[in-house]
Amino acid sequence: MPNLAPLVTALILDRPTCVDCIASKSGLPSKRAVAVIERIAKVLTLHHQVGRCRACGRMDAEVMFVDRPR
Repeated sequence: MPNLAPLVTALILDRPTCVDCIASKSGLPSKRAVAVIERIAKVLTLHHQVGRCRACGRMDAEVMFVDRPR
């Protein structure tokens, strides 16, 4: 099974994105996308908040993103 963390990280790097859009853009089922995000959160600081999804534009979405490493 391929490591999907780099793909999902690229999708949420500096861009608050909802789980539905993360799943859609990565081609993963939502549950699998959440599992990958949980793995990413063990290494990078994951921000989780209610706000605007930068992919679909929904204003009241639960979005997640990671900061670009410095």
